[in-house]
Amino acid sequence: MRRAVRPASGQVTVFVSLVMMCIFSFFCVLLESARTAGARWYLRTAASSAMDSVFSQYHRQLWDDYRVLFAEYETEEELAADFLGYLEAYTQAENWYPMEIAATEASEVCRATDGDGWYLEQEILDYMTYGVWNLDFGADTVQELWDDGTEAVSVTGVATLYQEHSKEALALEKSLEAISESLSRQKEYKSRGLSELSDYDCSGFIRVANQLIDELERIPGLVETYQKKADTLAEGLEESRSQADPMLSDCSDQVNHLLEQEISEYDAYVAADGERRQEIEALTDQSRQQIALVREVIEEAREAQRRVDEYDDDDEDDDGPDLSAIWRPVRRHFNTLQISELSFTHGVEDKEKEGWLNQITTMYQTGLLSLLVPEDMEVSGRMVDLSEAPTAGREDGGNRSVAFLDRLLIDEYGGRFFRNFRDTAESGGSTGDPAGTGQEEGQGETSSSGNETGGASSTVLSYEVEYLIHGADTDRENLTDVANRLLAMREGLNLIHILSSSEKRTQAMNLAMAITGLASATPLVLVTMFFVMTVWALAESLADIKGLLSGKKVPLIKTDSDWYLGTDELLAMGRDRTVPAGGGENGFSYLSWLKILLFMDDTVQQEYRMMDLMQMNMRLLQDGFRMKNGVCRAEVSAQVNARHVFFSLGFVSRMIGGGDFVYPMRVFAERSYSQ
Repeated sequence: MRRAVRPASGQVTVFVSLVMMCIFSFFCVLLESARTAGARWYLRTAASSAMDSVFSQYHRQLWDDYRVLFAEYETEEELAADFLGYLEAYTQAENWYPMEIAATEASEVCRATDGDGWYLEQEILDYMTYGVWNLDFGADTVQELWDDGTEAVSVTGVATLYQEHSKEALALEKSLEAISESLSRQKEYKSRGLSELSDYDCSGFIRVANQLIDELERIPGLVETYQKKADTLAEGLEESRSQADPMLSDCSDQVNHLLEQEISEYDAYVAADGERRQEIEALTDQSRQQIALVREVIEEAREAQRRVDEYDDDDEDDDGPDLSAIWRPVRRHFNTLQISELSFTHGVEDKEKEGWLNQITTMYQTGLLSLLVPEDMEVSGRMVDLSEAPTAGREDGGNRSVAFLDRLLIDEYGGRFFRNFRDTAESGGSTGDPAGTGQEEGQGETSSSGNETGGASSTVLSYEVEYLIHGADTDRENLTDVANRLLAMREGLNLIHILSSSEKRTQAMNLAMAITGLASATPLVLVTMFFVMTVWALAESLADIKGLLSGKKVPLIKTDSDWYLGTDELLAMGRDRTVPAGGGENGFSYLSWLKILLFMDDTVQQEYRMMDLMQMNMRLLQDGFRMKNGVCRAEVSAQVNARHVFFSLGFVSRMIGGGDFVYPMRVFAERSYSQ
């Protein structure tokens, strides 16, 4: 018997197929999820690598010359385009992460000229912090350096104020001397007038009497001149006192005490002048009375002469008129004329020495560099155009505070990577290129001043560190300003040394006595003594700076063994109008003194001037170079359309209903050269 055959239903096959399809779909979802996470990490890695490639394109010459890192991009679009080029290499690769770049955008781009110089500062500090430098000044002496420099400038300011008052006091003494000389001439005319009357010479007497009247008429003008000079001195001292007080507050207690002691002598001089002023002012009324008296005597003399001329001499036995009787009343009347003498000591005895000292205070004002630059050197005539320099486009948003140690490193960087006057001298290069082409013989040679670490081989300005300090468009103006600032600092430091040295105070006192002709410490002598000390400090400072420009060294605080000029050499300097080169083997070099000036100035301003020099020197090789195009930090974002891989399988596509298997992703990458 045969069994009946059932038709095959296939339920199990269908069931298993459905189960397998669900399992495979689940696996695809898991795989796609893992792949999507991997795509994100892949995109981040690609973006990071692309940014590394972008920032690896730093300006090579800028790094070689100045050890700062900046990538050159004029616009954000250029930076984004470069980033896109590097990123596309990753998106076009055959892998499990198919994607296409939709857009890239650069944002938060920071440039060298942004942030008030902060980005350049960080580049400098990143390089200088890890270098092995032999610094001129240690971190422990920074505050002392600042205090000494500030005090020196303040002392110079006070000395300059009262140096002018010393000149005014000596000019006042000369006014008194003019009055005294007039009184002496009046006495002489009186004596001659009496002699003419004794000889019964009317015309001779009238001639002398008129000369006496002329001299008496000069007295009111001389007194007025004296009054004006006395008033000017008194008012000037009062004004100078208000100006000096803030400067004195910057000085130490010891220096403040020494200066106060000298300033008080001016007050004593004015007080003494007030006592003698009444005597001087009384001469005006007295001269008017004397003029009237002399004119009366002249009329009496004429009357006496008429009596003599009208005498009747017909009598042969008559001996003539009694001339003695006729002229005796005239002579007696004229003899009542009282000519005063000044009852106090006054005047300047040695005007030649005083003139030599005055010569020193004025001779450098007409041409400082001609006095200080060594005779075998020529001052550079270079000039630059600063219209496109970073300093010209700087927005003044206030100054940032910079830590003392950071300022030292920045100043050290400036001294090592930029040229100065001594570099030009030691390299033997010519400095006479007024066109500023930067093509000069000797540029780029290693100097012995410590500037061997870096810097451009060809420079637009010869005196670059001086430009960092002053910022003018010519080498001559920058060097002149530096010389003046060094002069102000050295003058204050030298005056502090003189004030603190009993030996030098004694020498100054002796010279003051020789000038005034007085043998005791009167207010005039003490005022003149301070004048001598200020001029002495100035002359020593001129010699110091010429020594620095000649390659010698000068210590910050001098001792007696470091002092160069004696009082004889001081007077010889004024007489000959020449400045010897001071300095020696001990102390700081010219470059070190430039670093002191840098340290005392605004660091932000110096950083912008560094960018000026970098830009101008780079443009000698690359005309379109601009520091404002130097990118030091940037953030770039990329919009990417990624494609699903495991969702694109046919059976999965049918399960989820088809559609577009593209999904967006956005990635950000940021890089900065500074830490």
